[in-house]
Amino acid sequence: MKPEELDALIAGNVRAARARLRLRQEDLADEIGWSRPTVSSLEAGTRRITVSDAVALCRALKLTLPELLRGAPAEVFEALGVTPA
Repeated sequence: MKPEELDALIAGNVRAARARLRLRQEDLADEIGWSRPTVSSLEAGTRRITVSDAVALCRALKLTLPELLRGAPAEVFEALGVTPA
């Protein structure tokens, strides 16, 4: 999986989780300490996240890392040493 494809997959999972929780981009940004444009660029798939970003997103969106990566191929989970959700 190309990095851009993984970025897009994470973006979709973040959007879906935020919608499930009925959070606005502003709400998520406030929870994490980001700006709304930063959340917007993440959800557009144009912002790559760090491990610390993933932790903050999982906490704010009440997700596990495998849930954040839902839809990724097995090789991604194997590389991280986690079991898919």
